[in-house]
Amino acid sequence: MTGLPPELAPGGPDDGDAGSVYGERRRRVIRWVVVIALAAMVLPLVLSLMSVAQSSAVNACRVTVARFDDEAVGARASFELFGPGGPGWLCYAERPSGGDRLLANLGLIPSAPHVLMPDERPA
Repeated sequence: MTGLPPELAPGGPDDGDAGSVYGERRRRVIRWVVVIALAAMVLPLVLSLMSVAQSSAVNACRVTVARFDDEAVGARASFELFGPGGPGWLCYAERPSGGDRLLANLGLIPSAPHVLMPDERPA
């Protein structure tokens, strides 16, 4: 005795052609519909996150360049997977000579740099 109720025990009289209720083609179509529905739910979230991260990176880079590079003529933030310090948004100061100077790795989801208040500065 397997300990299962007779309704759930395998090998009943109706198990002659016990297969799927649906055919293979219908299951494949259902799988594709589910994959497409999941992608349709996740894609807007990813696009929104990238948009917010990009605008935050541009703003944080502008503040960083204004604070740490007096000779810069502009700021540029770019996302790099294999940059120094790992993947994330990198902040470059655009130089008058035409080159760029790397100032900071802003991380995956950048935020504005913390400005020390006069009472927070080390003595």
